Amino acid sequence: MARNPEIVTVDPDLGTRAETKRAAQIAHFTVVGEAGYGVEAVTVAKEHTPDVFLVSFEEPVALALQTIESLADAAPGAPTIVYSSLADANSVRRAMVAGARDYIIKPLKPEDLSRAVYGVLEQEERKRLRADGQVADTAARGTVITVFGAKGGIGKTTISTNLATTLAKITGASVCLLDMDTRFGDVAIMMDIAVEASIADVARHLDTLDRDKIRDYLVKHHSGVSILPAPLHPTEWRNLTPQHIEKIVELLAQTHDFVVIDTPGTFNELIATTLELANLILLVTSMDIASIKDTALALEMLRAAGVSEDKVKLTINHSTAANSLREEDVSRVLEYDVFWRIPHDLAVSSSTQLGQPIVIAKPYARVSRSIIDLAHTLTGTRQDKRGFLDRFLGRSA
Repeated sequence: MARNPEIVTVDPDLGTRAETKRAAQIAHFTVVGEAGYGVEAVTVAKEHTPDVFLVSFEEPVALALQTIESLADAAPGAPTIVYSSLADANSVRRAMVAGARDYIIKPLKPEDLSRAVYGVLEQEERKRLRADGQVADTAARGTVITVFGAKGGIGKTTISTNLATTLAKITGASVCLLDMDTRFGDVAIMMDIAVEASIADVARHLDTLDRDKIRDYLVKHHSGVSILPAPLHPTEWRNLTPQHIEKIVELLAQTHDFVVIDTPGTFNELIATTLELANLILLVTSMDIASIKDTALALEMLRAAGVSEDKVKLTINHSTAANSLREEDVSRVLEYDVFWRIPHDLAVSSSTQLGQPIVIAKPYARVSRSIIDLAHTLTGTRQDKRGFLDRFLGRSA
């Protein structure tokens, strides 16, 4: 065993990542790499091949779980240690099932870190559970976020377009927006782009496509988001199969840090595939009784399909000013915690007419502030002292 084990820290929060690095250095470990979740973590893992990964584990935990699993494939000889403020038994179990070898409760102390690192390395040395080359090398995969709802007209496309735009702005990461609305496909209209090629064209040439060639079918929006539009004619969806969708989403996820998928207010086998492939599902509902009823059925469907509740995030969108229910009623009726609330804002309709996401057209609007906060929460990024709007607009302090 090396006298000074080499560590890679994986934490999307730069502040806590720096604290972890200091604790590791005090414990006489060498920090050879730092990364956030997803593609970045896998890339750093392959570049450095450390002795141990230290991975932050905070809500929403789906991104951390995906990263832990990906690291096990990318560097099977390096065990993962999780550090977290979540002290409940269920969180510990989920992390361990994903592949973590130890779980440290914050605050992270050098002595606790030392015991954990040497403990897992000794276990690795004794057992050697993974033989060299036993786990196939897998391509890095970005985070797939499917925006889903069991009813139309509740603002899924507005959320999808604005979330994708915000993710590109606040993270500087590569973001792809996939229009899977098999009914209307309004992403192109809301982003004011011309449709020269669509997902149907990709499907027709899928046998010859790879990670590089699929980029030729994407439209680059001025916000930095790459868009794969829906077909202009709904009848073209008939030629697509779940196998087409699976390969397309995987190719996009291998070439982008985030893939945001907009879906219709209906359910079919194509949409089921996007839910299976998602790392996070934003389950959108409005505040009317019909939408709540349909959302209850959607939750039952997701449970029956074995979709983990860790990745299903209930999101209330106040798409109209008239609400027949209270938010606490929604959570009680659905027996499901509300993850996010997006306020009603008249500015949404005017931005739609302009063909611009509202986070660009009116970044100070209430709904813009909510979606920017949502993006920060999903990525685990911390807002600096200037505030999220100043940073989003690129203003200096």
